[in-house]
Amino acid sequence: MQALVAIEAGPIVRVQGRPAQGTRHQVLFGQVVGTGEQVVVKLERVSGALERERVALTSLNAQDAPVPRLLAAGTAVFDGDRLACLATERCAGSAPTTLEGWRRMGSALAQIGGLQLLPAALPLLDLVAFGREHARRVSELSERLAPFVRSVPDWEQLALPQVPDPAPLVITHGDPGPGNFLDDGAHGTLIDWEEAHIAPRGLDLARLVFIAMLGAGPDGYVARDQQARARAAVHGYRASSSDAWRGPRAQARWWLTVAGIQFIHRRCALGGRPAPWEQAAEVLQAVLSADSGWLDRVVA
Repeated sequence: MQALVAIEAGPIVRVQGRPAQGTRHQVLFGQVVGTGEQVVVKLERVSGALERERVALTSLNAQDAPVPRLLAAGTAVFDGDRLACLATERCAGSAPTTLEGWRRMGSALAQIGGLQLLPAALPLLDLVAFGREHARRVSELSERLAPFVRSVPDWEQLALPQVPDPAPLVITHGDPGPGNFLDDGAHGTLIDWEEAHIAPRGLDLARLVFIAMLGAGPDGYVARDQQARARAAVHGYRASSSDAWRGPRAQARWWLTVAGIQFIHRRCALGGRPAPWEQAAEVLQAVLSADSGWLDRVVA
C-alpha cells in the first residue's frame, strides 16, 4: 500500500517516488488523491528550512515568474510524524544539457531580476551590507589567496566593498545552476528557493556563470563545454534584461570575483566539501587572468 501525506487544510497526497534528497528536508513525488495532479512535497527536517521558499514562491507566483506553483504550505502528517511541509506542482523538464537549455536558464534568472514586488519577509542584503560581506570574505581568505592574487593587477579594486552600478535590489535565488532548473525545451522552471533573499542584481548571473565553469551539477551531471555554457547563460540573461554587465569590463570582473570568493569561502568553511576549495580558486584565477581571454569570450 502506498504511503499518504495528509496536509492540513490541503490535499492528501499518495507518495509515488523519493528523488534525490536535500539535507534539510525530505522530498517526495506524489499524486493528489481525487484529482491525480502530480506534485512535489517537501517535509521539513530542520526547523525553518522551508520558510524562505514559501515566502519566495508566494511572491513569485503572484508575478507570473517561471517557478513552480505553490499548492499548500503548513503542517502535514507522514509516517506518524507531524512536520512542516510545502507542496508545489511537479513541473516537467530535467537539468539542462544543451546550450539552448543554458540560455533558457539565463533568461529565467533575468525574468526574476526584473520583478518589482520584493517580499519584505525575505532576508535583505542591501548594497552596503552586500559589499561588506564580500570584503569580509576576501579578508578571511587573504592568506590562502595570496599566491594567486599577486598575478591579478586589479585585485585591490575587485576586493572593494562597493557594488558597481546598476545594481537594484531584486529577489535572488542564491543557488542557480543545472540542479535547480528544469529545462522543458520551451521556457523552463527555476526550483528550490530555500536560499532566496533580496540582494543586488548581478549575484545570480555571476553564480550561474561560475557554476558553469566549475562544471558543478546534480548527481550524474556531465560537465563539458564550460565556456560555451557560461556564454550561453550570459546571452540568455541579456536577451531578457537590458543592463546585465553591459557597462565597463570591470563590472563583470567584480561580480565574478564575488561569486568565486563565495564558493571558495563556503568550501573552506565546510572543510573542502563538496570539492576542494583550491578547485574554485583555480577557476577564479582562470576567469581573472588577462592572458586567458576568458572574460572576453564569455561576457563580451
